[in-house]
Amino acid sequence: MRRWSRAAVSAGLAVLMIGATASPGAAAAARKPHPAQWWFGIWDVEKSLWPHGKGRGVTVAVIDTGVQATLPDLSGAVLPGADFQTGSGGDARTDNQSFSDGGHGTRMATLIASRGTGTGLLGVAPEAKILPVVGQSSPAFTKGIRFAADRGAKVINLSQAAPGPCPADMQAAIAHAIRKDAVVVAGAGNDGNGANASNNPANCAGVLSVGAADITPKPWVRTQRQPYVKVAGPGVLASGVSADGSLNFNKAGTSQASALTSGIVALIRSAHPEWNNREVVRQLVASAKDIGPKGKDDQTGYGFTRPYRIFEGMIPKSTPNPVFEEYDKWAATHKEEADPQNAAGGGSSDDKPLTDWTGLFGMLGMLLVVVLAILFALYKTRRSKPAAAGPVGPVPGAPPTFGTGPYPGPGQPSQPGSGAYPSQGMEGRPQSAPPGQRPRFEPPVQEGYPPQTHQDIPQQPPPQ
Repeated sequence: MRRWSRAAVSAGLAVLMIGATASPGAAAAARKPHPAQWWFGIWDVEKSLWPHGKGRGVTVAVIDTGVQATLPDLSGAVLPGADFQTGSGGDARTDNQSFSDGGHGTRMATLIASRGTGTGLLGVAPEAKILPVVGQSSPAFTKGIRFAADRGAKVINLSQAAPGPCPADMQAAIAHAIRKDAVVVAGAGNDGNGANASNNPANCAGVLSVGAADITPKPWVRTQRQPYVKVAGPGVLASGVSADGSLNFNKAGTSQASALTSGIVALIRSAHPEWNNREVVRQLVASAKDIGPKGKDDQTGYGFTRPYRIFEGMIPKSTPNPVFEEYDKWAATHKEEADPQNAAGGGSSDDKPLTDWTGLFGMLGMLLVVVLAILFALYKTRRSKPAAAGPVGPVPGAPPTFGTGPYPGPGQPSQPGSGAYPSQGMEGRPQSAPPGQRPRFEPPVQEGYPPQTHQDIPQQPPPQ
């Protein structure tokens, strides 16, 4: 057996150590979360979640103010995106810092996927990629959702909201994202102890709407109280890295709760790429622990998420999926918006329904009946007439236009134009404002978009 010299062994170990240090995965594994990141403890991220995956292979879209890609904490994490708010044509890899405290989109991105190479703050999915999208109004949200879904984002985070019902074009965009197998996550809102408005996109069908909880965990005092809230996540004393590289944990809001929940969804999708969006959401909702009034409530929905239960196989099969149950109810009455290609008979490759096969077999059956009728008529004619008789006439009962006319696909309106899918020209159409209020989406960006977009809000001292 060949003996290795001490110098050779030392050199080999040095090479191995350099290789481990150079490997992004190894570097991320060696780093520890910042001591102030309390959600790592309550979710047991390092021991129960990360052994199964850290978000590798998953793209998370952050529709916000843009993301400062030059920060050390986000080195190699940010993909080229798009700006649907300012019309600048930028790739959204610069935070426009349009909110009063600046850097909102960057903070959300670092909560999700920070590498911890600058400030020490680690995202819950530190190997995921971020797709930045500048969008700070309902029209920009709508375009951003479609863009993100078409670019392969499996998680779409909106840590923003605007008061009012879900606009039709936004709901259609969410349906498009769902067909593309994306999970859409949105913050519920931050004025639950005040106006408590119903906010979109949180109130859109198919959106996983997230409320905020504290370290206890108990509902945050300002988290929205609305029936659309499905789960709660960490939202108090939680912030990320701002666009200038500063770190401040003295923030609270459903913005952080939704961003951190998006990070958890990225972990699940990384560990279980075979699960579709429905299964991911079903398991996450089923993992929740009731922390508010008994049963489902309007502040925290079904409760505070416990993702470790998912990774340990503790979720029963066939639990309810309220997010997609609501979406399916909407889709049943909005077939053109839910699946426009199939509704128009175009044969979409996304979520092809089983009824297409039923229709095909039905048409083949009808064709067989016609062929048999023709053969039977020929047989009767040949028996009743001499062989030299003229050609056989039309077969009674056979549809003269069979196979030549247009056949509507499943759910297609019988009259052209009824319930038509919104045209491209309708994208960005502003939602009407409630009586006594100015239109929500009319002011230009420089005048303070968005009027009611919820941001992370400084934590208030506890009541005395």
